[in-house]
Amino acid sequence: MENRLFDYMNRRISGDFIPTQQNKEPGPVITISRQSGCGASSIAWGVCTELNKMKNQAKPGANWSVISREILQKSAEQLHLDPRALQHVIGDKDRGIMDQIVDALSTHAHKSDQKIIKTVHDVIWQFGNNGNVVIVGRGGAAICSGIKNSLHIRLEAPEEWRVNEIVKRLDFSKTFARDYIRKQDVERELLVTKLFGKKADLNAYDIEMNRSRFSEKEIVDAIIQLATVKGMIKHI
Repeated sequence: MENRLFDYMNRRISGDFIPTQQNKEPGPVITISRQSGCGASSIAWGVCTELNKMKNQAKPGANWSVISREILQKSAEQLHLDPRALQHVIGDKDRGIMDQIVDALSTHAHKSDQKIIKTVHDVIWQFGNNGNVVIVGRGGAAICSGIKNSLHIRLEAPEEWRVNEIVKRLDFSKTFARDYIRKQDVERELLVTKLFGKKADLNAYDIEMNRSRFSEKEIVDAIIQLATVKGMIKHI
């Protein structure tokens, strides 16, 4: 099962196959962890867009990509979820996609929870190892912490700011938005505990940024600057 999932996910990212690189240093990989409402996905795509403008065009296959929820949704299909469970995974927008996949797969008695968790863990690690990816999700920093050529960002913001962002973005009431972000934050913590058997280690992050103090563009620029300082970005 794991091999089929690895092959599939490698082909899904940017529509190409990304082979395991045996003769190069692992990475580079950027991970972005966030509190609910901090808008990490759009920042990740912004980082990839800017990095792809900078990359050496003479190196084919070096495009930066985001590990996105679409890829994980497709992995659920490849694992042959019950159609009702698959509908739950795709349709439930109030929960993190990795939470949904792990929970949905765990409803299948013939599948081991530990096997599912290890598969998710190993897939994300392989993408980090192959490099040129921005991984969005709290587990990414811990999974890829052993990769030297990496940068791990944590986005946080005051609760009231995050509530207002969710109200604007999803047209929720303030009361519902507050409950939404609190529920999301708790579930993400539970996911990390499930993946690693312990709570998230704040030492896994290179830098924490207050999302309320910077625009999206400023954060994108800061991440690229940090990656450049660490020697992760190879200029043309």
